[in-house]
Amino acid sequence: MNGTEEIGCCGAYCKTCREFLKTCKGCKLGYLNGSRDLRKARCKMKVCCLTKGLATCADCAEYASCETIQRFVQHPGYKYSKYKQALEYIRAHSYQAFLAVAQNWKGAYAKYNSR
Repeated sequence: MNGTEEIGCCGAYCKTCREFLKTCKGCKLGYLNGSRDLRKARCKMKVCCLTKGLATCADCAEYASCETIQRFVQHPGYKYSKYKQALEYIRAHSYQAFLAVAQNWKGAYAKYNSR
């Protein structure tokens, strides 16, 4: 997946999470190789994304009209707008560009370098 295992289906950058670095498998690890059962996952976004074989919701042709992702990113709260910003950045630029920007982040989201 070219490093995208560290990006949540929702656009969160999991590599900065202490729990992810210790024991958390995030929303992809284990499901990709079959060691975790996707049928037992509770996150609709994850199930949809991984069932379709996508790296994140940013890859989905139905992104703009998907009720699940749009409801998630429209949730009140700063972090949800940042997840939306991440997905839209990936859609506009690429995973490699996102990973280059995110490599120095201290949390699941942060500022983007101006281009």
